[in-house]
Amino acid sequence: MEKKFLTIRDLVLCALFAALVAVGTFIKIPTPLLPLTLQTLSVVLSGLVLGRKRGAVAVAVYVAAGLIGLPVFSQGGGPGYVLNPTFGYIVSFIAGAWTAGFLAERLKPGLWNWVLAGAAAIVLIYAIGIPYYYVVARWYLGKTLAAGVLLWTFVLMPLPGDLLSCVAAALIFQRLRAFLNIRPL
Repeated sequence: MEKKFLTIRDLVLCALFAALVAVGTFIKIPTPLLPLTLQTLSVVLSGLVLGRKRGAVAVAVYVAAGLIGLPVFSQGGGPGYVLNPTFGYIVSFIAGAWTAGFLAERLKPGLWNWVLAGAAAIVLIYAIGIPYYYVVARWYLGKTLAAGVLLWTFVLMPLPGDLLSCVAAALIFQRLRAFLNIRPL
């Protein structure tokens, strides 16, 4: 008998985590540099809890919901959102969840390894999101962006909050492992 890719339980968990990412988009915690949303935490947690495949599916459901017009992105939704400079980050969340899940499945279980898995996801999110932002802002919107501005705005300002999100996701995952039957896929 062939193993199914997603069971009913998997589908429910993916839907719940897609909703968690959507809700996390709108929860903003004020910080001195930049408001911290729970979106990155939700993306990393999706990968840690669900594993690489199901975590990526959950975030892909979130992205698909936004692209079909549900207002789950910070500035709405719809297919035209691909021309928003921040859409690169949204798409990179799929790869970020996959990366966090992949590393969590392969590294020795432990809080700091899960933080490392989240940090690797953040690096990938930045690596996809920043160039996408630059290309759309420069070539579609006609904005000129200096390298220093990109570095400050899209790496140095959000990095402390994103790393804090990785620690929080690892701590939450550590607690959830005791309650959920977490299995790699």
